[in-house]
Amino acid sequence: MKNKNNIFKKLLPLLLIALTLFVSCTQNLNSGDLIFVSSENSDFEKSIVEVTKSENKALNFSHVGIINATDSGIFVVEAVPDKGVVYTNFQEFKNENINGVLYVGALKSKYKKYAKDALSRACTHLGKGYDYAFDFENDLYYCSELVYDAYTYATGDPCFFKASGMTFKKEGTDEVLPFWVGYFEKLGVPVPEGKLGVNPTGLSRSDKIRIKRFIIMQSP
Repeated sequence: MKNKNNIFKKLLPLLLIALTLFVSCTQNLNSGDLIFVSSENSDFEKSIVEVTKSENKALNFSHVGIINATDSGIFVVEAVPDKGVVYTNFQEFKNENINGVLYVGALKSKYKKYAKDALSRACTHLGKGYDYAFDFENDLYYCSELVYDAYTYATGDPCFFKASGMTFKKEGTDEVLPFWVGYFEKLGVPVPEGKLGVNPTGLSRSDKIRIKRFIIMQSP
């Protein structure tokens, strides 16, 4: 028993440090905030960044979800390839993006009133499939489309987060990147060049949010 008590006493400071770090990482996450992932660990992620990147290379994102901070924990409503629209525990979300960096896009104060309705809207899509074709007209969703739809519904303003013509071309050329040529050929649909769409990097530049900090991913 003494040995167990001694071990507990030795571990207690480490547990307190771990708890403090966890709280410091999550205490500023509010419902309705956006959580962005900066990652290029797959051809899909690299190709998204390649055609949506901003001038500030440090702030290019491949994924985005909506935070829901509840009494029982913090969760992310997100649209993910192979899973569709899902409700993910924040720790699981971090583990799934272990090789990336997370940034928080906090809603500015005057827009926080829309968070509840946006989350409710996003949750109505749980279980729906992933929108591999990046098509606004179907009832499927990709990550930034889910965010766009949620806040369009909550605000009644389709320009709350701005959509723009998509491009799948290599920067500075009129040539569609080979990855996207093969990608859409497999889907059996034309490359939706110029069609309205949204992307994580574009959302991150919205004046409705403030990119306030980042969380460097650590091994669990």
